[in-house]
Amino acid sequence: MTHKPMGDNAQQAFERGFKDTMATVMPGTEVEDQDTIEAKIRHERDTFLLNLIAKRREAVSGRNSSGIELEWSEDEEHYQGIDDANRAFHAANQLYRTSKAHMLGKDTTGPAGPARSVVFLNITRSYVDAASARVSDMLLPTDDRAWAISPTPIPKLTPYLMQQLRDMMGLSYSQKVMEQFVDLQIQNAKTAAKKMEQAIEDCLVESNWHGEMRQMIEDSGRIGSGVFKGPFPVRRVARMTKRDPVTGEVKFIRLSEIKPGSKRIDPWNFFPDPACGENIHNGSYTWEREYLSSRKVKEMLEMPGYDKAELMAVLREGPKSAREGSESSHRQNDAEFEMWIFHGHCAAEHLRMYGVELEDDVEEKMPTMAVVINDRLVKITLSAMDEGEFPYDVLAWQRRPGLPWGVGVSRQIRTVQRILNGSVRAMMDNASLSAAPQIILGNKVTPEDGNWTLYPGKRWRVEADSDITDVRQAFNAFIVPSVQNELMNIINWAMSMAEDTTGLPAMLQGIRGDSPNTLGGMQLQDNNASSVLRRLARRFDDYVTQPHIQRYFDWMMQYSDDDSIKGDFQIDVRASSALLERSNQQSFLMQMLAISKDPTYGLDPARLMKELLKGQRLDPERVALTEEQKQAQAEKAAPQDPTLQARAQLLSAQAEHTQARTAVEHVKVSVEQARAEQLQAQAATTNVEGMYSATEAAKNLLMASPVAGASDAIWKSAGGTDKDLPPALPQVQGNELVASGLVPPPQTNTNPLTPANPASPATGMMAGIEGGGD
Repeated sequence: MTHKPMGDNAQQAFERGFKDTMATVMPGTEVEDQDTIEAKIRHERDTFLLNLIAKRREAVSGRNSSGIELEWSEDEEHYQGIDDANRAFHAANQLYRTSKAHMLGKDTTGPAGPARSVVFLNITRSYVDAASARVSDMLLPTDDRAWAISPTPIPKLTPYLMQQLRDMMGLSYSQKVMEQFVDLQIQNAKTAAKKMEQAIEDCLVESNWHGEMRQMIEDSGRIGSGVFKGPFPVRRVARMTKRDPVTGEVKFIRLSEIKPGSKRIDPWNFFPDPACGENIHNGSYTWEREYLSSRKVKEMLEMPGYDKAELMAVLREGPKSAREGSESSHRQNDAEFEMWIFHGHCAAEHLRMYGVELEDDVEEKMPTMAVVINDRLVKITLSAMDEGEFPYDVLAWQRRPGLPWGVGVSRQIRTVQRILNGSVRAMMDNASLSAAPQIILGNKVTPEDGNWTLYPGKRWRVEADSDITDVRQAFNAFIVPSVQNELMNIINWAMSMAEDTTGLPAMLQGIRGDSPNTLGGMQLQDNNASSVLRRLARRFDDYVTQPHIQRYFDWMMQYSDDDSIKGDFQIDVRASSALLERSNQQSFLMQMLAISKDPTYGLDPARLMKELLKGQRLDPERVALTEEQKQAQAEKAAPQDPTLQARAQLLSAQAEHTQARTAVEHVKVSVEQARAEQLQAQAATTNVEGMYSATEAAKNLLMASPVAGASDAIWKSAGGTDKDLPPALPQVQGNELVASGLVPPPQTNTNPLTPANPASPATGMMAGIEGGGD
């Protein structure tokens, strides 16, 4: 769908749109002359504008007749410490009702009477500020968000991915390949959701989300309702420098782009459809009022989509003196223009008449945004959101049946504030009366100086004809009783009732130090006090965060050029309630941090410490160690906890015991192997010895065969029995043995000085001792 904004050629667009409309509604109608066409165009345009103005008056009168504006005025005045008794002393105050009464000349001092105390002991401001500050701290942390974007449990695939899946299903793929494809798409969806979250957060940061949201929460606590607007198109200017690589000249460049933004709207300047009920999105339209200076109107001449001719007419006319709708404060500057912004549905033929190009098959009514200044339509275009949702959210501090507006802390404490004011003023009046005595004078008693004012050393005269016989009868003093204690009891009771009516104990505001003495009592009181804030946190989720972030998501899906951030996502806004609970878990986290050092529980002390710091509104990254510092600490090998050391020593001893057992097993195996080798060696030695003995025996037998007969004879003579066995070896004669070299020849020469068996008798002479031989 495309549309052509209003511009210099708006008149031609009106004519073309009017002709097309007439041809559609009344086919066959002849086109009339130029003057008649222009007259009908002006008539249709005036009729359309009158309808818009009628809707604006309906919204203004509807809000006024609901009585909410009167309550808002009272809430604003009580927050400033103003009521009917002391209104005359706040003439310089800019509140609308007070200033208007002075401008109209109304008497705000009341009937003349005795001087009474007009003290306003303002506890409304302290309770409102404390409540809004407490809510802001818990719902708007600087280190976390109250929302998140995540893929749906069963994300829908894009047409391209669906076609890929069909192609894969048509072919034969294994189950593992299909699971890998699905896991990849799930991971891509998580990455895209993270990018979408960062894109939305970038727009919110540029819009000063936390600052604008805090103002909205303060409005809700003060008058019961806060209004937040967004997303709406905002021109953002980026500033940068560029250096010419040739000349080296540095140029300052401004780049402007249209991005979505958010801001807080004053509830006094917001007028929803009176028939919307408790939700403004159930209505048919909304109106927003904004005040502009002449410079801002002139800047609109350079903006696309505005009718320059109508803007020039507005500048020539100047601001209108008569204004519609009540205001939070009286604006005495007459140089401001009232700009009214309309969001609703308009007929398609009316949009075509104003130059908005629409498709032929569009609906009869289209979501529209129109801008009116001085009852002149200066801009009309299609709404930025295709669904036509209003870019507004209303936070009601406490639900009010039948109305989108809520009840604030200022209204909740109204009765208590009046009781307190009455008691304090009565106590001040009583103190004034009881501070000085009431003097009673007798007849014919007059001051000598004629002045009836009392002062020290004053002289009085009793007339001669007076009936006073005793001077003590001339004067008498009467002291007014003091009831300070009774009135102070009422004041203390009112202060305690303020805590009950608002649900905010004074101890949580830092007003008094009467906190419970035990940890359990402290936790119980803190949980009871946070029940009201927990309810408000859920209302904040349901009526502000969820619809606001959802519109940003729709904006990004519709207008963003980055397709990598788009997908089937869901908005998770349960974090605000979790943020509220986090502030109540600090004592429990301290206990968990103490036992997290025990590895038995499997807890991470670092993560617990991060949660503890977040609960104290501290950024963990600011106090966390860098990677270099972590590495340096690891190298130092700091002493460990005794418990961990003992456990490490036990594990080390168990490991050493296991190693020792393994070594013993290896030794046993080695011993068995050595024993087997020893047995094998002994068997080999026994075999060798046996073989040697057999060889020696055979040798001995061979050498003793010549004496075998004599040995047998000796054996027989000694009584032995000769078996007469055959010889184990064949009998060999002695000469054969000597000849074979098995035995040496018998020695025939026994002289030690002569060699054995000399070859000749002279051998001894040459080889013996006598010859000096060896």
